[in-house]
Amino acid sequence: MPNTNSDSVISLDRHTLQRAYAAGRLSPTELIDDIYRRIATQGDDKVWLHLVPHAEARRRAEVVEQHYAHRPKPALYGLPYGLKDNIHVAGLPTSAGCTALRTVASETATVVKKLDAAGAILIGKQNLDQFATGLVGIRNPSGYCRNAFNPDYIPGGSSSGSAVAVAKGLVSFSIGSDTGGSGRVPAALNNIVGFKATPGLISNHGFLCNNRTFDVPPVFALTVPDATAVLEVIAGHDRRDPFMSLCRPLPLPTALREGSFRFAVPQDKQLEFFGDAVAGKHYAQSLATLRTLGGTPVEIDFTPFLEASDTIFNSPFIAERAITYRSITEDHPEAVHPAVLAAIQAAGQFSAEDAFRSLYRLTELRHNVHATLADIDVLALPTAGTIYRCAAVEADPIRLNANMGYYTYFANPLHLSAVSVPAGIRADGLPFGLSLVAGPWRENVLEHLGQRFHRAIDGRLGATPTRLADSR
Repeated sequence: MPNTNSDSVISLDRHTLQRAYAAGRLSPTELIDDIYRRIATQGDDKVWLHLVPHAEARRRAEVVEQHYAHRPKPALYGLPYGLKDNIHVAGLPTSAGCTALRTVASETATVVKKLDAAGAILIGKQNLDQFATGLVGIRNPSGYCRNAFNPDYIPGGSSSGSAVAVAKGLVSFSIGSDTGGSGRVPAALNNIVGFKATPGLISNHGFLCNNRTFDVPPVFALTVPDATAVLEVIAGHDRRDPFMSLCRPLPLPTALREGSFRFAVPQDKQLEFFGDAVAGKHYAQSLATLRTLGGTPVEIDFTPFLEASDTIFNSPFIAERAITYRSITEDHPEAVHPAVLAAIQAAGQFSAEDAFRSLYRLTELRHNVHATLADIDVLALPTAGTIYRCAAVEADPIRLNANMGYYTYFANPLHLSAVSVPAGIRADGLPFGLSLVAGPWRENVLEHLGQRFHRAIDGRLGATPTRLADSR
């Protein structure tokens, strides 16, 4: 097995693997054997809810090798990946973190078909906050995984297993689901990239959705180029998803191509770190880095964003979750985490009139926010204002979960694009992530600035010993 670092374990970033494959130092079959050794070494870390049998994954790798032996290699050739367990793959179980819901899927999600066609190799289905409801990552009655840097701390959710698997070097990338930040918060808490496109750019067909009107399949990866490569594969119209848009990412603005850009920040009084001074310090350092890259800060009123955040758990839109999960909560309430059960049951308090009033107000907020961001390249925010110990969240699950979404809840209801990028390791050894948020169809802006920022920070890829500079 080739090595790229002192621990003699090859990095799973796309660039490193592509070089190793091209040089003949590694084959997809050999890599799959190594992946299953890595997973076995981790023991029962609760990252996986269902693993594809080793022999089956190996056969898939052999097929990929043979098919492309004398053909041009596709974009994701030989890259191992994982899926959050609310995404269907025919023949594999889907549980959304609930044993009472667990069934074997009869269809395969559109994104999975696209990944397979691009040469990627599925390793398994990953743990999550039950029903993808929560941003802490520990709301699964059957057990939960831990932060990749310190097991006393939450991994972030709801796509917890998807982020931890990438951070630990068990897969090259993972696909999660993002309603209110589930593709960004766990990325920040585990020192990886979480890229969430504009709602409607990627198909949700074959997903168990929380909010079908604005859910997004995000990509977890070790680098921004890796996440972008996956996004380019899975984006595109799907006639089976009526909520998709025909729009495409917009060209990169001329000024940004030349190096200068404008980034928005909330008013100081609107920043919230929940008593975590270390996080506040890292945010200030991140803004300083953006300035050194040519950025000019612009202060804005964060109030409309915060109001839109209420859509996730404090509005009639919560009824969309009930459409997907009500039968399970009614028939098997004992199998549902209490905090998740309360969130689903809250749908009953709203009327049809409430729903339309909420829709009208959200449309107004969306219009106003898009106008605010029209002359700004990105909004720069902490991905999470703090990080909690697992024990603290278990003792106060609802309030602390809500705190984790302060800077993320609004993005999908407002139809914005966003990427969380590693912003360094705190003095306590835990990661900090910076979110770059842009208007709809501005994925190119996020790719450009996200990559520049990550390069300026450098540091480890996830929790692996490989540094970003060593993977280029």
